[in-house]
Amino acid sequence: MQGGLRDWPRSFWISISFNVSGFKEANGTLRKVLVVDDEPYMLEGWKTMIDWNAYGYELCAVASDGEQALRLADESGPDLVFTDIRMPGVDGLDLIRRLREKRPPGSRSAPKIVIMSGYPVFDYVKRAMPYRIERYMLKPLIPEEIHDLLSELSAARSEPEEELPAEACDGTIGRVIEFLKAHYRETVRISRIARLVGHHPVYLGQLFKQKTGYTVQEYVHRLRIAEARDLLRRTDDKIAFIAKRLGYHDSDAFTERFKAIVGMTPSEYRSGARRD
Repeated sequence: MQGGLRDWPRSFWISISFNVSGFKEANGTLRKVLVVDDEPYMLEGWKTMIDWNAYGYELCAVASDGEQALRLADESGPDLVFTDIRMPGVDGLDLIRRLREKRPPGSRSAPKIVIMSGYPVFDYVKRAMPYRIERYMLKPLIPEEIHDLLSELSAARSEPEEELPAEACDGTIGRVIEFLKAHYRETVRISRIARLVGHHPVYLGQLFKQKTGYTVQEYVHRLRIAEARDLLRRTDDKIAFIAKRLGYHDSDAFTERFKAIVGMTPSEYRSGARRD
């Protein structure tokens, strides 16, 4: 398999009290996660680089192949499973099928399942559809994107116990936006922002998207790409240099994000801007 998890830094201020107990299960325990990947360095990244507890989860087990994953799933009863597709022996699709046979979708014990792969093959998606897959994610995996997903999943199962008045909401979001405008070249971690603002990450993520229409990470990417467009028009800086300057760890990730937002690659955008 290919790809890897990436690193991050810090940020922010202000505090308002907020009761976050509603983001755990009713008995106060964290939801359990099983990660399945045949790459040792990827498994190590899942252990050390994802802030599971901030979103009401705990990493209860990791497996390097499908057979081991089935045994661990029987032992731990995970609420959420991340699995690779191409693995020796029992592959990801066979693992999903067997998990669903034991715990059918709709049953209380059925885990949510997220597929992760370095191969954007539609056939995988098509074959996985009958098994009610939560998400199909492409490698390389970025921690902020995993955090966004965990936030979404938690929000779907939990509601905050109290909400801020509209004026306080607007003030909080305004401060977050001002901070992001000043720090978007850094790696922004929503759990860090949430702690400093005094909210649960799930609640802050919900509130931010409700007010802006974007997740925090989507907003960061749009700020970065706006500057990238300016740099591509005004300078002769290499694309790799621009990518690094804006906080991307490699030019491929930058190019992919730029094309998703602008509709063309950075090179195509620069050529078009200069013709104009």
